[in-house]
This record gives sequence, structure tokens and C-alpha cells, in this order.
Amino acid sequence: MWLDPRTLAVHPRNIRDDLGDLSGLAGSIAAQGVLEALTVIPHPAADGTPGHQIVAGHRRAAAAILAGVTALPCVLRSDLALEAASADGDRAAQAGHVGAMLAENLHRQGLSPVEEARGVQAMLDLGVPLTRVAKSTGLARKRVAKAAGVARLDGETAAAVAGAGLTLDQAAVVAVYADDANTTAALIAAAGEGPGQFAHALTRAKQAKQEAEQAAALLAELTAAGRTVLDEDTGRAATRLADLKHDGQPLTTDDHAGCPGSAVYVNTSGWQGPKAVEVCTDPAGNGHRDRWTANALPAGAPGEEPSEDEREAAAAERRATIEKNKAMAAANETRREWIKGLLQRKTAPKAALRFTVETMATDPRALSCWLSGQPNRAQDTAAADLGIDAPGQ
Repeated sequence: MWLDPRTLAVHPRNIRDDLGDLSGLAGSIAAQGVLEALTVIPHPAADGTPGHQIVAGHRRAAAAILAGVTALPCVLRSDLALEAASADGDRAAQAGHVGAMLAENLHRQGLSPVEEARGVQAMLDLGVPLTRVAKSTGLARKRVAKAAGVARLDGETAAAVAGAGLTLDQAAVVAVYADDANTTAALIAAAGEGPGQFAHALTRAKQAKQEAEQAAALLAELTAAGRTVLDEDTGRAATRLADLKHDGQPLTTDDHAGCPGSAVYVNTSGWQGPKAVEVCTDPAGNGHRDRWTANALPAGAPGEEPSEDEREAAAAERRATIEKNKAMAAANETRREWIKGLLQRKTAPKAALRFTVETMATDPRALSCWLSGQPNRAQDTAAADLGIDAPGQ
């Protein structure tokens, strides 16, 4: 039967407390119509006028009204109708209605992000413009664009994404780093540990990509300038220019430019990102001295070379330090972004008032420091992050 959704009665035992956001479904219905018929039963109005009541399809009916649709396909289930003469309101029939609602929703398996992406990409491949894909499916344009990105994942990565149960937003992030197997594996693993860990892994990935691009640009610049560029391990073994002097004066880059031992390497382990470090490969042979002592560097006496095990142990320790530095930098950025998002919400989270009162009572200096107007790093940072003015002195 084709029925007007505005005439359909809502079931009093509808198991949904909230129909949720209907805008996407309404847009889809406006473009495609209702593709799955509602289930209704005969239900006369209070005045005895014949009518119908929804058993399954409350969201579709509400979205159709929003879309301005005046006729919906409905399956009339007279076998589920209530017995009007029943003294107890036909509890068995109502139980059957609830069972039908549960069956319809519990056994409906939604599309995974990868499946959704595959469908969106299929429409795009068939020549449907992105805007029309969004309109016909009821998906937001941004979601369609994200799905198109996810569709470009290779089969193995797509299977890993689906197996780990990533959301479309998370899968879209993985797609950005699709050419880096280690990063995609780290992101997929982090997603399984919760949204906080995923946010941390994403920050690490962003920082690593940015640092790699900066290091590559710096290396290209040094090479184009005709400099002798050492790899990082070799450069660390050389003597930094900052630790040398010549003829009693600290060595500068310009002073050292003509030295046969002049070289440079790109340090990628610092807090401030990749930096060029000037070194001398043979300070003693070129007459340089240790800047911090009065002693000349012994020429021709390189000293005892460390063993292979000692070299590996030192390298492992350096790698661990670098990894911890990067983890801390990522944690700082991730946590600050989380706090900024929390404090910029339109409504405070539950128990915010209690937390505020307890904090003020436990550490009143935090409040007095803010109200004093005395400049300090924490106050300036908080004001900048939140887009507010700190109290004046």
C-alpha cells in the first residue's frame, strides 16, 4: 500500500528513544524515495476512522515527512493487528510487534567503512559527480570525499582496516599515509586501543612526515650548495664546530669554510626539528683546538676505536632517546589539542562544576595567579589556545 506518512500513528512501544539526526536520511529519500517498505498494521483513530500504525520504519516515516514526501510504500500486516475486544489490549500481539522491531534492527548489518567507500567510488567511477553522489545517498560531501580516499587503499590495508573495525574518519586518516606501511600499521593498531591512542599515533605520523620533508629539503639545499654532507651517524662521530677554536678564537662557519675537514650533517633527533650541524672531520690535522680546554687535539692519535658491540649499544641508546623525545612531543601536542577542544565546547561535561570547585579549593593559587594578571607562560598559552584575553594587571 502507498500511505501518507503524516497519517501514520506512532507505535506506543517503539523501542527507539531517539530517532537521531534525520537530515541525511531525509536527503536520501528526497532523491531516491523510500527503498524499503514500512511495516504497518490496521489502527483506527480515536473517532473510529480507519487508519494505520507503524510497527517498523519510524525513522523512514519521520524523514519522509521532513523531505516532503506524501506517499510511502508500506506492507500491511493484518495478521499482527490487535484484537479490539481483548481485555488486556492483546499483550501477545504487542509482544509480536516489539519482536518485529527487534528483528528488523538487530539482524540488519550496516556497511563497513571500506564497503561504504567501495560503493561511493563505484558511483564516481560511473561518472556521477561528487555532489550528486552526496545528494542521492544522503551523505555529506565531506563524508563522500573521505570515502573516495578510503576506496584507494590497497586490498591488504583495506582488509586490515575492516578487520580492526575502524570508523570512516579513522580509515580516511590511514588512507592519507597509504604509501607508508609502518605508519598505516601503527595507526590501525592504535585504533584498536581507543580514540586517545589513535589521536596520539596520528600526531606522531604528522610530525614524522613533516620532519622527513624538512630534512629532505635541508639535505637538498646543502647538497646544492656543494657542501660535504655526512650521514647522521658519521656526522655524530665527527667533532662539532661549536666545540672547536682556531688561533684562540671560536670557529665560525665562515672561518671554517676553507678547511679540508669542513662538513655538515642533518640532525633529525632534536626537539626543534631537523637542523644542519657543522663539523670538522679532522680537527687535529687542521690545527684546531678544543674550545673548552687549553689543550691541543693530538694529531695522528685517533684513540681506541669502540668495538662493534659498543657502537651498536650507543646507537640503540640514541634511537631510544630520539623515540622518547618524539613520543613526548606528540603527547604534548595531542593533549593540548584535546584540552582545547574540551574547554571550547558549548556545554560543559558532566561533573565540571564539582571538578572546578575541588580544584579551586585544593589549589587556590591557580585562580589567584590567573586573576592577578601577572604574565606567565601558562596563562599566555591558555589565553592564546582558547582565544580569550587574559585578565589585565
